[in-house]
Amino acid sequence: MSGLQDCIIETARRLAFIESSSVRIQFRCFVVIVYKLDDDIASNIPTSNIKWLLRPLLEHARAALFDMEFHPILYLYSLIQWVLDKLLSPNPPPSRARLSRPRIAVIGAGLTGVSAASHCVGHGFDVTIFEAGSERNLGGIWSRVNNTSGLQIHSIMYRFHPSVKWNSGYPDRQTIVSQIRQLWERYGLQERTRFNTRVTSVSQDGQGCWIINGNSSDKYEGIMAAVGTCGDPKMPHIPQQETFKGDVYHSSNLDGKTARGKKVLIIGGGASAVEALEFVVNTGAESTSVLARSDKWIIPRHSFVDMLLALNVFGQETLLSWIPESMLRIFFYRDLEDLAPRSSGLFTETPMVNSDIFHLIRQHKAEWLRGDILGFTEHGIRFNHRAKGVPKGGPGRESVVEGDMVIMATGYQRPSLNFLPSVVFHEPYVPPNWYLQVFPPEYVSICANNCTYVNAIGTVGNYVRKRRDLL
Repeated sequence: MSGLQDCIIETARRLAFIESSSVRIQFRCFVVIVYKLDDDIASNIPTSNIKWLLRPLLEHARAALFDMEFHPILYLYSLIQWVLDKLLSPNPPPSRARLSRPRIAVIGAGLTGVSAASHCVGHGFDVTIFEAGSERNLGGIWSRVNNTSGLQIHSIMYRFHPSVKWNSGYPDRQTIVSQIRQLWERYGLQERTRFNTRVTSVSQDGQGCWIINGNSSDKYEGIMAAVGTCGDPKMPHIPQQETFKGDVYHSSNLDGKTARGKKVLIIGGGASAVEALEFVVNTGAESTSVLARSDKWIIPRHSFVDMLLALNVFGQETLLSWIPESMLRIFFYRDLEDLAPRSSGLFTETPMVNSDIFHLIRQHKAEWLRGDILGFTEHGIRFNHRAKGVPKGGPGRESVVEGDMVIMATGYQRPSLNFLPSVVFHEPYVPPNWYLQVFPPEYVSICANNCTYVNAIGTVGNYVRKRRDLL
């Protein structure tokens, strides 16, 4: 029986490693079921039937998993999403079909570009996707980050197309890219995508048609810019960096690296710093220090709480914003309330979503330092520690924070929209002060989707300052 048990348990372990954390519960179901098999019966099962045995065991484990994790709200949500998929997902066009509705150029083959293009072709529009990179760039920023990267928010709140169905609450990079590619293939966008084609100019002819890169024989009635907000990694040079004797990496380049036994310094205090912190702790760092210039709001990784906060559709502070801010300080920050921002409200910037940061700090596995980077030394970073409320560059206490590995969690450069005609950038209507932050008021055949917003956790980011003029 031991050989059969080992085979099944090893298979379960691999499933638990590859899939989501919920499969670890499934793995426990496997072990229970396997050990309840009668030894005499199992010893008579030939090796060729092992695969046949695994299938019902897996189905049994999935049924047990469903019973253990059943939640009425999540079940209702799944049912609603199934209905919405049937109602809102347009039917993919037949292969190589000639679509008769106006031509649309989608610039960017990331998540937003693929999602927008699939909707367009599903409704009969003739779409061409222009992507500056190769097919390896399909998926945009998700195609370039670490394999350990994943959603910070629950997948309930991250549905970029009605037909997308997640199998875990916080899918990783591979799962997200897989969903994007499946959508791209489902709607036949392979034959409509031009890779290695960077768009440098968009101009309009006398008939109001749009011309890409000066090619007057290739005209479009609409332009959809979907270049996103995250381009190339931002890697600033810090004084005396060349004197540092340890390793320096950008937070997007951690695949194949390890922090085991090292003193790690993470420069930055945003979402990239949170992912880097999880990476170094999970790979066995001796110590970890996050060096942040400013305080940012951190909210728990809890789907219900995050959905409640996202109900603020204004995307900015309101008269009632003090209520969730106070509750976060009391029930989430607790003894670490000093790390909560003092002057900036919860809805003025995009918060970080993580429930483990404070646990790591309380367990002394990490420390979060507020201050300014002054420069490198041979064995660390000169750092100006600032008290809460002291602005960037203000007075503080200087010290050397020692480390032998530095991770630059400094984010990404925002992709440029300079390929659009200059007339769409005239004051007072410059991004993000466009209608709904996506339509230049005088050129409604241009849509800059998901690449002009600045901050906040409302449905469209910070409210447009000139909103009444735009309306």
